[in-house]
Amino acid sequence: MNKFVRRLQLTGLLVFLLIVSISAENCSRASKTLAEIGDEKITLGEFEKQYLKTIGNVDSARAKPMEDKKNFLNLYINFRLKVKDARERGLLNTPEMQKEIAEYKRNLAPTYLIDKEVVAPELRKLYDRKKEEVRASHILINLSEHPTPEDSIAAYRKADTVIQKLEDGEDFGKVALEYSQDRTVSQNKGDLYYFTAGMTVSSFEDAVYNLKVGEFTKEPVRTVFGLHIIKLTDRKPRLESIRASHILIQDKRDSLGNIIDSLQTYQHALDVYNKAKNGENFSQLAAEYSDDPATKNIGGDLGYFDRRRMTQPFDSAVFALNVGEITGPVRTQYGWHIIKKTDEKQIQPFDKVKEQLKNDFKRTQKFKEDYNQYVNRLKEEYDFKITDDGMNFLKNKFDSTKKISDYNLDSLFAQGDKDKVIATYEDGQIKMQDILNLLNVNRDFQRSPLTTETWKSIIDAAADSPLLNKKADDMRIANDDEFEAMMRDYENGLLVFRVDQDELWSKVKLNDAELQNYYEANKNKYTKLDSAGNSIPKSFDEVKPQISNELQQIKFKEIEKEYLDKLKQKYPVKVYDEVLLDAFKD
Repeated sequence: MNKFVRRLQLTGLLVFLLIVSISAENCSRASKTLAEIGDEKITLGEFEKQYLKTIGNVDSARAKPMEDKKNFLNLYINFRLKVKDARERGLLNTPEMQKEIAEYKRNLAPTYLIDKEVVAPELRKLYDRKKEEVRASHILINLSEHPTPEDSIAAYRKADTVIQKLEDGEDFGKVALEYSQDRTVSQNKGDLYYFTAGMTVSSFEDAVYNLKVGEFTKEPVRTVFGLHIIKLTDRKPRLESIRASHILIQDKRDSLGNIIDSLQTYQHALDVYNKAKNGENFSQLAAEYSDDPATKNIGGDLGYFDRRRMTQPFDSAVFALNVGEITGPVRTQYGWHIIKKTDEKQIQPFDKVKEQLKNDFKRTQKFKEDYNQYVNRLKEEYDFKITDDGMNFLKNKFDSTKKISDYNLDSLFAQGDKDKVIATYEDGQIKMQDILNLLNVNRDFQRSPLTTETWKSIIDAAADSPLLNKKADDMRIANDDEFEAMMRDYENGLLVFRVDQDELWSKVKLNDAELQNYYEANKNKYTKLDSAGNSIPKSFDEVKPQISNELQQIKFKEIEKEYLDKLKQKYPVKVYDEVLLDAFKD
């Protein structure tokens, strides 16, 4: 083995050891004990996780002063003290608490299951696609969701004609003007500008991301809007957002709103642009020349914004700049802009944006499609069936010429009716009560005529939660670490709420004498203006509700402090301030 190969192997080993040591260091840092509460510990990692729930992101948390972090730690210690005491006293084991927890678990399990089985598998692909932005053009051939055979044949023949013309080398924009039925084609020749993953329907998105720049689809792409022939015109790394400032030079208009002397306005904008390009202070130029009242006195700053937030000419110009560069004059419907790009944010790591990606994906059409496919598979797996007897019961109970909104559902059914079985599945039933529960929270069916198809849709929707809960039980997701943590968080919150309401607030008692004394001691806080404009105290009756609220809060804090002081004697608290200094360092 030559020295070069050995050197490469040694370098690889050193890099591996470095990565392992960094990972181990980060892991040990997160597991450091930040505080002790009796025999329990609060780690630095646990504190960071809880703190991020209130702050939102690591950058903001890192920028917070140490005093804020100490205050939050004290609040969290108080929270944990209440939880520890409540658990040791068995407050969680009451029938009322167990009922609430079971109900929360039934509601959480379907959401957790969908996140795990439907959402999670798509997040990495969505993230990877969102690291890029694409620009595409399309030609739309109208075709309804449920077309006749004749309409389908005609639409696909037209699409084939379009594709043939493109293969023969005809200009895409020219063909779009001739054939596209998109209402905006006369303005953009089919250009859809820049977009990224999650902004369009899944079949269209898949087609675009599978193309190379300059290629077009050789088969029409079917969506709910019709048939598309798509061409990818650009593809590049995407920025999360950018920050820019501008100076707006507005057009002069006459009394009828017509633009006058546009050449002079442009020349004025050009003069301001040249001043900025020659190094004059941009903020001072904005204050002196900008016609944008919202930004002129803050240096023209528009803050951070992402692609497509601004009008397209502005967007195109500013996203082409490097940080610190200036461009202009740029024409928009608002006037002429001199633009300076002042900052940009890169795409954040996957773990930092995972929750946002979840939310983004759940707003897409693909999520709806994937969700429906998953639930339909469960219906097959668990032999879900609507019973003939159940369907006949509904048809006899409701007039098919009416709508759900025509009925008072609360008074329509006796208890025996609510127990009527409408559908069955393996080891389970969908009863009329389940249908009523759905209709009370889901308003989608309120104005649908009560046909057989409508009832099938309603019953299917009512079956979603029971089937998902059954699947969750079969998969034993209650044993998942993440699910257990979510349930424990809920239990802890419920315990603290019960302690505060039942054991602390219940001790807050006020009488009129206390309220009157508090008013006399603080009446200068409660003032109003008399007819002459002089400040005078409000009367006791005017401020009694406000005083009652303030004094209740004060008394609660006093009672809470006394309770917590006793808990700290029972469960000694120790805080390691030096560990808190490491919060959010990595």
